[in-house]
Amino acid sequence: MGELVAALGDHRRALWHRETLRLDGADAEAIEAARAASRATRSAVTGPLVSVSVLEQALAEPARQAALAAFSLRGSADHAVLASRRAAAIAATDDLVAAAGRAMA
Repeated sequence: MGELVAALGDHRRALWHRETLRLDGADAEAIEAARAASRATRSAVTGPLVSVSVLEQALAEPARQAALAAFSLRGSADHAVLASRRAAAIAATDDLVAAAGRAMA
C-alpha cells in the first residue's frame, strides 16, 4: 500500500512538472525530458496498483480512482485546471489511505 501511495505521489509530481513546462512554453528538449520522467513514474504505478487491487479487493476501486486522478493531470488546459486536478489527485490518494485504514481496522 505504501509503495502505491509513494508511486502515485512521484507520478503526480512528475506530471505537474511536465505540464507546467508545457503550459509555460518551455523548449522541446526540456518537455521531452519531463515526458520521459513521467513515463517512468507512470510505469512505476502499475505493479503496486495491481498488487493492492488483488490483495485487498476493498481497496481496488479507491486505488483505481487515485491512479486515474493522478493520470488526469496530463493535458491540462491551463494552470488553474492543472492545480485543480492536482488537488483532486491528492484528495483521491487521501481517500485511498483512509480506505486502507478502515480495511485494516
